[in-house]
Amino acid sequence: MRARRGSAVGRGLSSMTGAVPQLPVRWERGAVPEGPPGPALTVEGQSDGSRSDRGPRFVPGDGMIDVEQIGAPAFSVAVAGDVFTYAGINRRLADVIGVAPADFVGQTPRSLLSPGYAEELLGHYRRCVGGRASVDFESFYDAPGGGRWWHTTVSPVFDAEDGPVVLLVGLSVDITSRKDIERRAGEVDARIALAMDLLEGGFWHYSIADRRFGISPQLSRLVAGPDAGLLDGPAYAGFVLPEDRAALDIGALVQGDAEASAAEYRLRTSVGDLRWMSCRRRLTRDEAGRPENVVGVVVDITDQKLRQEVVAAEAATDSLTALTNRRGFDALGQRLAAGARDGGAFGLLLIDLDRFKPVNDTHGHAVGDAVLREVAARLRRHVRPGDVAARLGGDEFAVLVPGATEDVLAGLARRIVGAVGRPVATSAGRVEIGASVGAALWRDADRTLAALAERADAALFAVKRDGRGAWRISA
Repeated sequence: MRARRGSAVGRGLSSMTGAVPQLPVRWERGAVPEGPPGPALTVEGQSDGSRSDRGPRFVPGDGMIDVEQIGAPAFSVAVAGDVFTYAGINRRLADVIGVAPADFVGQTPRSLLSPGYAEELLGHYRRCVGGRASVDFESFYDAPGGGRWWHTTVSPVFDAEDGPVVLLVGLSVDITSRKDIERRAGEVDARIALAMDLLEGGFWHYSIADRRFGISPQLSRLVAGPDAGLLDGPAYAGFVLPEDRAALDIGALVQGDAEASAAEYRLRTSVGDLRWMSCRRRLTRDEAGRPENVVGVVVDITDQKLRQEVVAAEAATDSLTALTNRRGFDALGQRLAAGARDGGAFGLLLIDLDRFKPVNDTHGHAVGDAVLREVAARLRRHVRPGDVAARLGGDEFAVLVPGATEDVLAGLARRIVGAVGRPVATSAGRVEIGASVGAALWRDADRTLAALAERADAALFAVKRDGRGAWRISA
């Protein structure tokens, strides 16, 4: 919208309500002038120190309100029924908006301003007169001096105690800087919200003083579904797997002992999906340096975790037999050894193939590889659920046996010797190999996987020395 042709003041856009204290004034004359107000006016608080929402009263005297005496940008509007005429403007406001008082006084909103902005202001003025109380609002005023945002409070002045409103006094505060900050913050919020939509995540905020926890709509929808309302802290925590809830602890941040932290945890959404979440948290402090808020950003990293699991599985898998490889065997064995030191139990079988080298030498590596794949298949068929069969290299295999006893190890070793000893059908015909097995059950004295493997290897050596094709458990 543009200002009216010939107007000394430009256009105004976009208003919203605010809250600025009303201007307490005393009007000391009972008539509204045709022109600018005279100098014999004062602006002051009520003598008893109280405030009135209705506006100033008429007090007999010799003058009327002089907005030039107000220490902030101000103006006055004469009221005659539904006609509003600008009666005064002080130098503080005139200089900022770039208008001469002579071009302002005597004008009406419709003669001075663009149609849309004029109607907007008239609405505020009528609300002030009709409610007989101060009205405040925010608006963008594109004046000759440059467009600026203003927070304006308009207060009514009465002809008598219960008389009509005859004058409005407006007090304006320049809030352009604040609006610029809000605009930039809004743009940042919009960019971050878009990023969160793309990344599938959201934000949360914890007010330390209020002990209030709030979650963004994006995060609430991701966890609780599109029709769910905003979640609070306990509701969100309820979706997190019980064994992962310790990762939600922000006590060090709340106490001010840490400035930032990060955690990963799993949650199950309202539709039953298991999701991995990554959360980064940061502490904000007040001007005195006291902990004030903790803010966090949460990102769904399930796809990343799945990719990592695939890569880790591939790195821990023997490409020929699809059994666990040496790297996977060592990693799992170390975890089992750590658990055994805390009272757990597990055992180890080491397996060497008998008469395998002549198969390679006679029939070639392709037939040898086929035999190794068949041995792996037979191991998988005979180990228990939870046991881990591995190919350590060449014709060396192993089985990690969680929760083992000597009877469990003996039964498993017996089955493996029998299964591997059966002929293997290949493209070169039937070939016969065998297996020698050495086993050991974890003892407190072992302390490491290497120590356990050393005892199992000693039992395997004893089997080979005595003729192969058998099994033995370390004493």
